[in-house]
Amino acid sequence: MTKVPAKPAAPVSVSDVARLAEVSPATVSRAFNNPGLLGAPTLERVQRAAKQLGYQPYGLARSLRSRRSMVVGIVMPSLRYAYYSGTLELLQSLLAREGYTLLLSSSNHDPQIELEGVRAMMSQGVDGVILFGRPLNDESAPLLAQRGVPYIRCWAALPNEASVAFDHSAAMADVVEHLVALGHRQFAMVMPFVALGDRFRGRLNAIRETLAKHGLAIANDAIVEDGGLDAEAGRLAYQTLQARGVQATAVICSNDLIAAGVILACQACGLQVPADVSVTGYNDSGLARAFEPAITSVDTPVDLHAQEVARVMLAVLRREAPAPTIRLPTHLRVRQSTGLAPREL
Repeated sequence: MTKVPAKPAAPVSVSDVARLAEVSPATVSRAFNNPGLLGAPTLERVQRAAKQLGYQPYGLARSLRSRRSMVVGIVMPSLRYAYYSGTLELLQSLLAREGYTLLLSSSNHDPQIELEGVRAMMSQGVDGVILFGRPLNDESAPLLAQRGVPYIRCWAALPNEASVAFDHSAAMADVVEHLVALGHRQFAMVMPFVALGDRFRGRLNAIRETLAKHGLAIANDAIVEDGGLDAEAGRLAYQTLQARGVQATAVICSNDLIAAGVILACQACGLQVPADVSVTGYNDSGLARAFEPAITSVDTPVDLHAQEVARVMLAVLRREAPAPTIRLPTHLRVRQSTGLAPREL
């Protein structure tokens, strides 16, 4: 009697390991491709399940067959600012659910480092790239396009480029209209364009254009653009305005931390906010809501931003649709840091 050979067992899959370890398949993938992204207990649980099942990863062979690395690159201008790091954290989580690993390059607002980061990502064979913010190096995006690497820009937009961005110009117009309606006619602005590497100064242009509609203007010496991004920078910026002899009843700031520093500087020299000076922030962070006085700020929702960027990037990678141009809404959150303009300076 001829003995029928036993049917070979099906190879152990990522899903098998995930079920035993009680984690997602994406977590199993990271355990073998980027173990540093996982906590020690989770990594140990995945490794134990893989050993028990006899699982051997074939990630390289699988990527060669599909010509996909399952890695998305993101080029960030910095990680110092909470909004940037918050967006990065959520993007990483959203992409991981679909099995993608996020490869980070932070340029620290240096144009050459940005370009080198893009080149490094292409050499690693990433499936796509997310460019965060305004371009620092004019070669970065064209290089990706030339090599056929799908990319989208987020947070800020350029004409004729695929992006998921907020309309910062419209947001600034809302801020100015709010202050003008309160009777303000003398303005100052603290926006560190130099530190941000923002060559376009779109928010400044929007402020000037909106003021011009009311027959108003902002003087050049009432603009501080060479400071940092934190509260100390805001405090120093207001001192600079005072040293220049600038008398403003409203100060428009680049973010909530800077706005908090401006308010502290006002209080230190005996000015009341908003009775003497109104101050606005940007991004509507937790600080804006918790500060005293609470800061009037532009809400640019982190969750909405990250979710839309992830959705669009995944659609592009799946070739479901060409990269679109999407403008996300902003909302002016009026709080106690803005009020009626004083009758006299």
